[in-house]
Amino acid sequence: MFPEVIVINADSNLWWTGAMNLCVNYVLQQAAEDDCLLTLNNDTELPPDYLAEFIAYINKYPQTILTSVIHDIITREMVSVGHRQNWLVAQAKAITFEHDHILGDDNVAAVTHASGRGTLFPITVFRQLGLYDVQHLPHYGADYDFSHKAQRAGFPIYVCKSCRVFSHVAATGMTTIRDKISARSFINYFTSIRSPANLQVRWWYGWNNCPRILFPSYIGLDLLRTIGSYFKHFLIAKPS
Repeated sequence: MFPEVIVINADSNLWWTGAMNLCVNYVLQQAAEDDCLLTLNNDTELPPDYLAEFIAYINKYPQTILTSVIHDIITREMVSVGHRQNWLVAQAKAITFEHDHILGDDNVAAVTHASGRGTLFPITVFRQLGLYDVQHLPHYGADYDFSHKAQRAGFPIYVCKSCRVFSHVAATGMTTIRDKISARSFINYFTSIRSPANLQVRWWYGWNNCPRILFPSYIGLDLLRTIGSYFKHFLIAKPS
């Protein structure tokens, strides 16, 4: 139905980061210097005006990374706007457009990192910085990690209110891993490649991006919060 689409076949053991790197590398061989690259996950759907909105913003804010507002595809409610990382307290604080918008534009706010669920990169970002960290972050965390790296390299990251992505939120890795309380579930929560709470992933994400002087306190607080999140989920879970 769509003969202009290029499908790159690969083994499923590439996971998110390996698959993204394979495609980004292909794009780098084809793209012009003023092109952009849009990342999307396979659990997302887009409104008809999505690309038009992004084009308007990239023309307004060139050499800027632009990311989307995430809505639940079932409820249509906004579930994630964007965050600013605070390494001192080991938390990412959610922004609001009302209080955190950039000067002169109520529909755009600066954030410190962006997910793979609808983020538009100037191709120069990848030409300058390379690919995602597949060695240390094979599935989760590589998108946030790369965007932190890009911001440190001088590329601002803006979230755009009208760039909406609809996500199958209930199908995320945390939801499927943390299905019931048990010893196996607890171990998988911290070790599975499918889990955002994977301790190895969280270590490397912090090590790659947190200021070294804050890293010991960051990783300790993050570990305590991650353990607490596992048990809190079952304490507040609604009976089916």
